[in-house]
Amino acid sequence: MYKVGIIGAGKVGISVGLYFFNTDEFEISGYYSKSLDSIKYASKMTNSAQFNNLEKLVNKSDILIITTPDDSISEVWEKVSHFNIQNKIICHCSGSLSSEIFFDISSKGAHGCSLHPLMAISSKENSYKDMNNTFFTLEGDKKAIEVIEKLLISKNNQYKIIHTMDKIKYHLASVFLSNLVLSLGNISLGLLEEYGFDEKDALNAFSSLAIGNLKNFFEKGVVDSITGPVERNDIGTIENHLKSISSDNYIDVDKIYRLLSLEIIKVAEKKHKDRDYKNLKGLLRKERL
Repeated sequence: MYKVGIIGAGKVGISVGLYFFNTDEFEISGYYSKSLDSIKYASKMTNSAQFNNLEKLVNKSDILIITTPDDSISEVWEKVSHFNIQNKIICHCSGSLSSEIFFDISSKGAHGCSLHPLMAISSKENSYKDMNNTFFTLEGDKKAIEVIEKLLISKNNQYKIIHTMDKIKYHLASVFLSNLVLSLGNISLGLLEEYGFDEKDALNAFSSLAIGNLKNFFEKGVVDSITGPVERNDIGTIENHLKSISSDNYIDVDKIYRLLSLEIIKVAEKKHKDRDYKNLKGLLRKERL
């Protein structure tokens, strides 16, 4: 039986605790946080112990999972590294940081890794319910990965082990398909609001388009999902798009439109190998006057 101590009692810490632990092989030893109220709430939610002293949690645990914000992980490690962590697994849940943040961990006789769920964790009470369909990535020390793999296998989650050097690009990839998709949505809402749509109307109008597009993307892949004026090589329509955002108010939108359209051409060329996109590329690469 592995005893698991969780450092950080926010949305991620509680979600991880509710989803993964109190099984035949893994059991929560308790929570530690700077906030006493957070510790109490997390412990109550997961029926586990409260620790006001970090060293006591470390001593009671075989595995320590750090679920604090990224900026605090190095500070937590600095404290944990001064305790006896011989043969313990130290894991964090950051998407962008690798296990290298556990500086000099091998000299302490411990093993470090990172475990990241590819999902948005927005609720202390409910996000764990979506983890059964979540893809995870693992990175770090071989021994640590072997132990955390058991955890993922026991819950039947899909996962992939990635190299330490690839962690930041992996996170960048997830940002493009999550946060930056929302930025594109914000541009769309802004354009519609100029023509009398409020946010509710705009979201309602675009929901089937956006959801259907993403559904196709995940079911068919990008090449078989592509549609629109770029794919059709419709230079006239694209010229009109660019004219409509030609004022100084749209300088950034113009740049985004051009760059993303050039990216879509790469996909269109795979789909239509006999279609010549040379003139369209020239139009999109031409700087605004």
